[in-house]
Amino acid sequence: MTKRPTLHLQQNTTLERVAIILENFSIQKTDIDQLAVLCQLGASVLQKNVFPFLRNLSILDKKNPSGLTQLGKVAADIQQSNPELLGDFLHLVIYQQHLFDPDKRFSWAYATVVQQLWLRKEVVLLSSERKSIVTELIEKAAVKYELPTTEIAFSDSSIAGVLNWLRSLSPCVIKSEGKSEYFSRRHFCPAPIFLYAVDIIYNQNQRTYGSKILLREDIKNSICQILLLDPSGLDGTLDNAKCTYDYDQGGLFDWGYEGGYGQWIMLNKSPDWRELI
Repeated sequence: MTKRPTLHLQQNTTLERVAIILENFSIQKTDIDQLAVLCQLGASVLQKNVFPFLRNLSILDKKNPSGLTQLGKVAADIQQSNPELLGDFLHLVIYQQHLFDPDKRFSWAYATVVQQLWLRKEVVLLSSERKSIVTELIEKAAVKYELPTTEIAFSDSSIAGVLNWLRSLSPCVIKSEGKSEYFSRRHFCPAPIFLYAVDIIYNQNQRTYGSKILLREDIKNSICQILLLDPSGLDGTLDNAKCTYDYDQGGLFDWGYEGGYGQWIMLNKSPDWRELI
Protein backbone atom coordinates (compact mmCIF):
# COMPACT_ATOMS: atom_id res chain seq x y z
CA MET A 1 0.00 0.00 0.00
CA THR A 2 1.32 3.47 -0.90
CA LYS A 3 2.16 5.55 2.14
CA ARG A 4 -0.18 8.50 2.48
CA PRO A 5 1.73 11.76 1.88
CA THR A 6 2.17 13.96 4.94
CA LEU A 7 1.99 17.52 3.62
CA HIS A 8 0.63 19.35 6.65
CA LEU A 9 2.63 22.14 8.32
CA GLN A 10 1.56 22.46 11.93
CA GLN A 11 1.03 25.90 13.45
CA ASN A 12 2.66 25.48 16.85
CA THR A 13 6.20 26.10 15.61
CA THR A 14 6.64 29.85 15.16
CA LEU A 15 9.64 32.13 14.76
CA GLU A 16 9.23 33.47 18.29
CA ARG A 17 9.20 29.97 19.78
CA VAL A 18 12.16 28.83 17.69
CA ALA A 19 14.14 31.87 18.90
CA ILE A 20 13.37 30.93 22.52
CA ILE A 21 14.36 27.30 21.92
CA LEU A 22 17.62 28.27 20.19
CA GLU A 23 18.60 30.60 23.01
CA ASN A 24 17.66 28.03 25.65
CA PHE A 25 19.55 25.17 24.01
CA SER A 26 22.58 27.40 23.48
CA ILE A 27 23.15 28.49 27.08
CA GLN A 28 21.87 25.85 29.46
CA LYS A 29 20.68 22.32 30.05
CA THR A 30 17.07 22.35 28.94
CA ASP A 31 14.23 22.01 31.40
CA ILE A 32 11.28 20.98 29.22
CA ASP A 33 8.62 22.27 31.60
CA GLN A 34 10.35 25.64 31.94
CA LEU A 35 10.85 25.87 28.18
CA ALA A 36 7.18 25.04 27.62
CA VAL A 37 6.20 27.94 29.88
CA LEU A 38 8.49 30.31 27.95
CA CYS A 39 6.96 29.11 24.67
CA GLN A 40 3.43 29.32 26.11
CA LEU A 41 2.75 25.73 25.12
CA GLY A 42 2.08 22.49 26.95
CA ALA A 43 5.18 20.35 27.42
CA SER A 44 3.52 17.55 25.43
CA VAL A 45 2.91 19.90 22.46
CA LEU A 46 6.54 20.96 22.59
CA GLN A 47 7.74 17.36 22.55
CA LYS A 48 5.19 15.90 20.14
CA ASN A 49 4.87 18.76 17.63
CA VAL A 50 7.57 21.41 17.86
CA PHE A 51 10.65 19.27 18.53
CA PRO A 52 9.83 16.73 15.76
CA PHE A 53 9.40 19.58 13.26
CA LEU A 54 12.77 21.08 14.24
CA ARG A 55 14.33 17.63 13.91
CA ASN A 56 12.86 17.40 10.40
CA LEU A 57 14.60 20.70 9.63
CA SER A 58 17.87 19.34 11.11
CA ILE A 59 17.85 22.14 13.69
CA LEU A 60 17.61 19.70 16.61
CA ASP A 61 19.36 16.33 16.71
CA LYS A 62 17.53 13.06 17.29
CA LYS A 63 19.12 12.33 20.65
CA ASN A 64 17.16 12.23 23.89
CA PRO A 65 17.43 14.81 25.35
CA SER A 66 17.84 16.79 22.14
CA GLY A 67 20.60 19.24 21.34
CA LEU A 68 21.39 21.64 18.52
CA THR A 69 22.80 20.23 15.29
CA GLN A 70 25.48 22.14 13.35
CA LEU A 71 22.68 23.85 11.41
CA GLY A 72 20.94 24.57 14.70
CA LYS A 73 24.10 26.22 16.02
CA VAL A 74 24.23 28.38 12.91
CA ALA A 75 20.59 29.38 13.53
CA ALA A 76 21.48 30.19 17.16
CA ASP A 77 24.38 32.37 15.96
CA ILE A 78 22.05 34.22 13.60
CA GLN A 79 19.53 34.72 16.39
CA GLN A 80 22.24 36.19 18.59
CA SER A 81 24.02 38.42 16.07
CA ASN A 82 21.42 39.19 13.34
CA PRO A 83 17.98 38.21 14.67
CA GLU A 84 16.26 40.08 11.85
CA LEU A 85 17.63 37.42 9.45
CA LEU A 86 16.39 34.37 11.38
CA GLY A 87 12.95 34.28 9.76
CA ASP A 88 14.43 34.38 6.26
CA PHE A 89 17.03 31.77 7.20
CA LEU A 90 14.36 29.34 8.46
CA HIS A 91 12.18 30.07 5.42
CA LEU A 92 15.03 28.93 3.16
CA VAL A 93 15.75 25.88 5.32
CA ILE A 94 12.10 24.79 5.07
CA TYR A 95 11.86 25.64 1.35
CA GLN A 96 14.87 23.65 0.20
CA GLN A 97 14.47 20.41 2.20
CA HIS A 98 12.47 18.59 -0.49
CA LEU A 99 15.01 19.42 -3.20
CA PHE A 100 17.54 17.11 -1.59
CA ASP A 101 15.26 14.76 0.37
CA PRO A 102 12.02 13.80 -1.45
CA ASP A 103 10.60 12.35 1.77
CA LYS A 104 10.36 15.87 3.23
CA ARG A 105 6.93 16.29 1.68
CA PHE A 106 5.94 19.13 4.02
CA SER A 107 8.79 21.09 2.41
CA TRP A 108 7.44 20.40 -1.07
CA ALA A 109 4.04 21.65 0.11
CA TYR A 110 5.62 24.77 1.62
CA ALA A 111 7.58 25.54 -1.54
CA THR A 112 4.50 24.93 -3.70
CA VAL A 113 2.41 27.40 -1.68
CA VAL A 114 5.25 29.93 -1.87
CA GLN A 115 5.32 29.52 -5.67
CA GLN A 116 1.53 29.85 -5.89
CA LEU A 117 1.64 33.10 -3.94
CA TRP A 118 4.54 34.41 -6.01
CA LEU A 119 2.60 33.76 -9.22
CA ARG A 120 -0.35 35.72 -7.80
CA LYS A 121 1.93 38.77 -7.29
CA GLU A 122 -0.53 40.51 -4.95
CA VAL A 123 -3.57 38.96 -3.32
CA VAL A 124 -5.80 39.48 -0.29
CA LEU A 125 -5.71 36.28 1.76
CA LEU A 126 -9.44 35.88 2.19
CA SER A 127 -10.87 32.51 3.18
CA SER A 128 -11.91 31.92 -0.43
CA GLU A 129 -8.36 32.58 -1.64
CA ARG A 130 -6.86 30.21 0.90
CA LYS A 131 -9.30 27.49 -0.15
CA SER A 132 -8.29 28.07 -3.77
CA ILE A 133 -4.61 27.61 -2.84
CA VAL A 134 -5.45 24.43 -0.91
CA THR A 135 -7.35 23.03 -3.90
CA GLU A 136 -4.50 23.83 -6.30
CA LEU A 137 -1.94 22.22 -4.02
CA ILE A 138 -4.00 19.05 -3.55
CA GLU A 139 -4.36 18.72 -7.32
CA LYS A 140 -0.60 19.15 -7.83
CA ALA A 141 0.15 16.68 -5.02
CA ALA A 142 -2.22 14.10 -6.49
CA VAL A 143 -0.26 14.24 -9.77
CA LYS A 144 3.15 14.24 -8.08
CA TYR A 145 2.42 11.35 -5.72
CA GLU A 146 0.06 9.52 -8.09
CA LEU A 147 -2.78 9.38 -5.60
CA PRO A 148 -6.45 10.40 -5.66
CA THR A 149 -7.08 13.86 -4.25
CA THR A 150 -9.01 12.31 -1.36
CA GLU A 151 -5.75 10.79 -0.13
CA ILE A 152 -3.91 14.14 0.12
CA ALA A 153 -3.97 15.63 3.62
CA PHE A 154 -3.66 19.39 3.29
CA SER A 155 -6.09 22.00 4.61
CA ASP A 156 -6.68 25.61 5.62
CA SER A 157 -4.76 24.96 8.84
CA SER A 158 -1.79 23.82 6.73
CA ILE A 159 -1.88 27.18 4.94
CA ALA A 160 -1.84 28.84 8.34
CA GLY A 161 1.35 26.89 9.11
CA VAL A 162 2.95 28.26 5.93
CA LEU A 163 1.89 31.83 6.69
CA ASN A 164 3.51 31.56 10.12
CA TRP A 165 6.87 31.58 8.38
CA LEU A 166 6.06 34.05 5.62
CA ARG A 167 5.06 36.63 8.24
CA SER A 168 8.61 36.45 9.60
CA LEU A 169 10.34 37.59 6.40
CA SER A 170 12.04 40.98 6.26
CA PRO A 171 11.27 42.96 4.13
CA CYS A 172 7.79 41.61 4.72
CA VAL A 173 5.53 39.89 2.20
CA ILE A 174 2.45 39.53 4.43
CA LYS A 175 0.79 42.76 5.55
CA SER A 176 -2.42 43.64 7.34
CA GLU A 177 -5.28 45.34 5.53
CA GLY A 178 -8.10 46.07 7.94
CA LYS A 179 -9.16 42.72 9.37
CA SER A 180 -7.54 40.85 6.48
CA GLU A 181 -4.01 40.06 5.42
CA TYR A 182 -2.59 40.38 1.94
CA PHE A 183 0.44 39.03 0.17
CA SER A 184 2.68 41.03 -2.11
CA ARG A 185 6.12 40.29 -3.54
CA ARG A 186 8.99 42.19 -1.99
CA HIS A 187 11.42 44.33 -3.97
CA PHE A 188 14.63 43.76 -2.03
CA CYS A 189 16.31 40.95 -0.14
CA PRO A 190 19.26 41.05 2.33
CA ALA A 191 22.58 39.97 0.83
CA PRO A 192 23.19 36.88 3.06
CA ILE A 193 19.70 35.55 2.25
CA PHE A 194 20.20 36.16 -1.46
CA LEU A 195 23.50 34.25 -1.45
CA TYR A 196 21.82 31.32 0.32
CA ALA A 197 19.20 31.23 -2.47
CA VAL A 198 21.93 31.32 -5.13
CA ASP A 199 23.64 28.43 -3.32
CA ILE A 200 20.38 26.46 -3.58
CA ILE A 201 20.41 27.06 -7.35
CA TYR A 202 24.03 25.84 -7.60
CA ASN A 203 23.19 22.64 -5.70
CA GLN A 204 19.89 22.04 -7.43
CA ASN A 205 21.51 22.36 -10.86
CA GLN A 206 24.70 20.53 -9.80
CA ARG A 207 26.86 23.43 -10.89
CA THR A 208 30.53 23.81 -9.98
CA TYR A 209 31.34 26.73 -7.68
CA GLY A 210 33.29 29.39 -9.55
CA SER A 211 31.39 28.75 -12.78
CA LYS A 212 28.96 31.36 -14.05
CA ILE A 213 25.23 30.67 -14.19
CA LEU A 214 23.39 32.54 -16.93
CA LEU A 215 20.28 34.23 -15.61
CA ARG A 216 17.89 32.69 -18.08
CA GLU A 217 14.23 33.39 -17.43
CA ASP A 218 13.72 30.05 -15.62
CA ILE A 219 16.74 30.58 -13.33
CA LYS A 220 15.72 34.17 -12.63
CA ASN A 221 12.18 33.08 -11.76
CA SER A 222 13.46 30.26 -9.54
CA ILE A 223 15.58 32.68 -7.50
CA CYS A 224 12.76 35.21 -7.26
CA GLN A 225 10.26 32.54 -6.22
CA ILE A 226 12.56 31.21 -3.50
CA LEU A 227 12.99 34.74 -2.14
CA LEU A 228 9.42 35.92 -2.91
CA LEU A 229 11.16 38.73 -4.75
CA ASP A 230 9.64 40.75 -7.57
CA PRO A 231 11.91 40.52 -10.65
CA SER A 232 12.03 44.33 -10.75
CA GLY A 233 13.99 44.19 -7.49
CA LEU A 234 16.55 41.64 -8.65
CA ASP A 235 19.17 44.05 -10.03
CA GLY A 236 19.20 46.11 -6.82
CA THR A 237 19.55 42.90 -4.80
CA LEU A 238 22.38 41.76 -7.08
CA ASP A 239 24.19 45.09 -6.63
CA ASN A 240 23.85 44.92 -2.87
CA ALA A 241 25.15 41.33 -2.78
CA LYS A 242 28.17 42.27 -4.92
CA CYS A 243 28.94 45.32 -2.76
CA THR A 244 28.74 43.16 0.37
CA TYR A 245 30.61 40.08 -0.89
CA ASP A 246 32.49 41.42 -3.93
CA TYR A 247 34.59 38.72 -5.63
CA ASP A 248 36.99 41.37 -6.92
CA GLN A 249 37.67 42.38 -3.32
CA GLY A 250 38.25 38.84 -2.06
CA GLY A 251 34.58 37.97 -1.55
CA LEU A 252 32.58 35.06 -2.93
CA PHE A 253 29.99 36.63 -5.25
CA ASP A 254 29.97 38.37 -8.60
CA TRP A 255 27.58 39.19 -11.39
CA GLY A 256 27.73 40.89 -14.77
CA TYR A 257 26.88 40.59 -18.46
CA GLU A 258 28.39 38.25 -21.04
CA GLY A 259 28.42 39.60 -24.58
CA GLY A 260 25.76 37.80 -26.59
CA TYR A 261 24.66 35.67 -23.64
CA GLY A 262 23.17 38.13 -21.18
CA GLN A 263 23.25 38.46 -17.41
CA TRP A 264 25.15 35.98 -15.19
CA ILE A 265 25.83 35.31 -11.52
CA MET A 266 28.77 33.54 -9.89
CA LEU A 267 29.37 32.04 -6.46
CA ASN A 268 32.93 30.84 -5.91
CA LYS A 269 32.16 28.60 -2.91
CA SER A 270 29.31 27.48 -0.68
CA PRO A 271 28.57 30.32 1.75
CA ASP A 272 29.58 29.81 5.38
CA TRP A 273 26.87 31.48 7.41
CA ARG A 274 29.29 32.50 10.12
CA GLU A 275 31.26 34.43 7.50
CA LEU A 276 28.14 35.94 5.94
CA ILE A 277 26.86 37.43 9.18
